[in-house]
Amino acid sequence: MYFDPFTTGKRIQQLRKTNGMTQEQFAIKINTSDRHLGRIERGECAASIDLLVEVAVSLKTTLDFLICGVTETPRERELTALIEKQNQNIQKFKMTLNSLMDELEA
Repeated sequence: MYFDPFTTGKRIQQLRKTNGMTQEQFAIKINTSDRHLGRIERGECAASIDLLVEVAVSLKTTLDFLICGVTETPRERELTALIEKQNQNIQKFKMTLNSLMDELEA
């Protein structure tokens, strides 16, 4: 895997627009020029790690998402798997309980 400034710039642009900000407004918020932000969003240059941190905080996202497009952390994936396993156990329990209730009614 490698860092792709173009894709990162498009993610930044998408999040900025989703948050209803112009380039100028967002550039002020992250303490850079709108011209520099435009170049980052077009993938013409890469943002520094400091600026990426500022962008992530300002847009309430993660560096994993900005840089790699990862929407879940390993811990989130682990917890999701645990929840799914518990849901399966609950379904098995319900089926067993329903079966026992059917036997009692018969």
